[in-house]
Amino acid sequence: MAKPQDVAATGVVVGMKELTGEVHPRVDIDVLLVSQPDTFNLFLQALGTLQKNPKLLGYYQLAGIHGLPTNNWDDVGKRFNDRNHGYCAHGVLIFPTWHRPYLSLVEQTIYLQMVEIAGRYDEPHRQKYLDAAKTFRLPYLDYFRPRDGKVEFPGLGPNASQTTFPYNFRLPDILNEKKIALRLPPNNELAYDIDNPLYTYEFSEAKGQLPKSNQEYIAQLGYSTSQTVRYPADSNSTTHDLPELSNALNSGREGRNSLALALIHSQPYGRFQTVASDLLAKGDLTSFSSRAEGSGSLEGSIHGNYHVLIGGQGGHMSTPILAAFDPVFWFHHCQVDRLWAFWQAFHPEEWFPKPEVGQLAEEKKDLLPFYKSRSGPGNGTFFNSDDSRETEHFGYIYDDFVGVDKNDLPALRKHIDDKYIWASRTPSHPRITEPPSNMIPLNVRSTQFFLNETNGSAKHSRRAANPTDSSTADGGAIANSKTVGSAGLPGAFISSVQSTVQSIPMKLQSVLTATAQNPPKIDSKFDREWYVDSVVERAAANGPFTIYFFLSLAGELTTNPNNYNQSPYLAGINHVFAAPREVCSNCGDLEAAGQLTSDTSPITPLLLDYVDVPDNDLESLRPEHVKPFLVKYLRWRVVYHGNRQQDPRDVPDLKVSVSAKVYHQDGSRTFEVYPDVVEEILRNASPTAGA
Repeated sequence: MAKPQDVAATGVVVGMKELTGEVHPRVDIDVLLVSQPDTFNLFLQALGTLQKNPKLLGYYQLAGIHGLPTNNWDDVGKRFNDRNHGYCAHGVLIFPTWHRPYLSLVEQTIYLQMVEIAGRYDEPHRQKYLDAAKTFRLPYLDYFRPRDGKVEFPGLGPNASQTTFPYNFRLPDILNEKKIALRLPPNNELAYDIDNPLYTYEFSEAKGQLPKSNQEYIAQLGYSTSQTVRYPADSNSTTHDLPELSNALNSGREGRNSLALALIHSQPYGRFQTVASDLLAKGDLTSFSSRAEGSGSLEGSIHGNYHVLIGGQGGHMSTPILAAFDPVFWFHHCQVDRLWAFWQAFHPEEWFPKPEVGQLAEEKKDLLPFYKSRSGPGNGTFFNSDDSRETEHFGYIYDDFVGVDKNDLPALRKHIDDKYIWASRTPSHPRITEPPSNMIPLNVRSTQFFLNETNGSAKHSRRAANPTDSSTADGGAIANSKTVGSAGLPGAFISSVQSTVQSIPMKLQSVLTATAQNPPKIDSKFDREWYVDSVVERAAANGPFTIYFFLSLAGELTTNPNNYNQSPYLAGINHVFAAPREVCSNCGDLEAAGQLTSDTSPITPLLLDYVDVPDNDLESLRPEHVKPFLVKYLRWRVVYHGNRQQDPRDVPDLKVSVSAKVYHQDGSRTFEVYPDVVEEILRNASPTAGA
């Protein structure tokens, strides 16, 4: 019988349980870096090696499964009909189940490369690294985990254009460094100024390069053909715009945090077909503005929006055809998979809807190109959605489930809420409070990966994406660990966390402590959360596009779409993560079917900011105050790929509505819709676009 590692080397998704004999947790990328430095050291070497490999299991071809190039991976048959346009699984119910074996394929491929590299070390280092490799699981990017202390970003504040928050939710620092330090074989000596494989992927003939026709195509769309970039200034950019990226991730984060929690365990999202995909049938359009339920989804509200929040307009992460080439893609999708694992725990019986008579059940259909067994190129058996239902099958769980009984749903909900609810204002939690100890920012920059050759100390030049960064704590050495503590973090990490967290100013601690208590009853002035819901034709732009929602007076809003993320009046976004029909057969099929996509944008945080602004037009969050305020202030803009602004009235099937989730004293929650708000806005609208 073939060894699991030999089977995996052919491209079969074996899973880490078969390869290592163990199930280990996936953890946040900063946690992996700090608590398992030997594992992380191997991981970075392995990823860098794979990025230089153009073969079947090299980075270029694995990333290419998701979009371009438009050829078959290992000659596996086309996913849709007989056209040679990829395996796209967006806008369909298999969205979460398709990406799970995809991540596992990449995870196991990195692991095999890690084992090979570990074998190059001399003893006693070799065995240490072989053991460290076994615990490797792809880390996730927790958007709602703070990375540093106080941050300033666009919003309503004392000077009307900037606001502050005690914690910074920017992208983890390790993703922002061009050069890093690693301990290399054979003698484990520290080497400096090594290209960071997490910063970018560079296309080349030696590593993997898109066909000339694909290069010309993406160049016309405004994307760089030389390397992946986040928030590029133009198609020739080779560096990320870190301040703008930080602004995007911090602005609107509070509402996205609350929405993510709602998607996991709130009633409107209790059906698989509601939470799994952002699809909406054409016939649902007539009832859209009067539906008393949530319009969001894991695919749209979280997955799609964070693609553009991380990549920016013109960044590779913002489009399905290029996103997987950006190294951050894998950690982003692990986070999406993690949120889906949460949802599965709360809804263990929910699955695909029953098929029509004579139709093959959706969960039984092949998830191409992911092999369960392989007899040759393009031949074998393939995973289906039923096979992808349990994470343990692939050899991982998420650290949140360690020490928590999956069947004890109240305990699981408390565990999740305790990690995240502190950073958002809701009627049941109206004030920002102090983070739990396992969410305090880690001092990653004290680790070896940020050392430079000049003085052997950690680099600080690119540390802060914001000038108000105030963190100064030094960190201690962190031991590598294979055990997991009850809080879902490696055991050795728990005892040393206090020496590795970023310091919190004492004044700030006292403020947080003073505001930590909740009122015993729901305040009648803040008894609901408000949303702007939208529905639009998925193929409206023949590619990705973004709907921006603002709360501003006429004339206050910038007319330059490049500056939308910098606007203090930005309340929410809806990024439609669609590919052009020319390079995506699935997208062409969805266009032919006239498929719609729906989403929701939580606007409560900005409304609360308006309530707190002196001499404002908003007294409370009661409908009698919010409705006339929205009629006066709510505006939306549409930006197509290439930063082309489009008149919303010309966007096919675009509809906007307003809804609210009402909190009652008995603990129950209901939804209300207010179609008259948008109707009045449209009646009052200027005939000139952008007014």
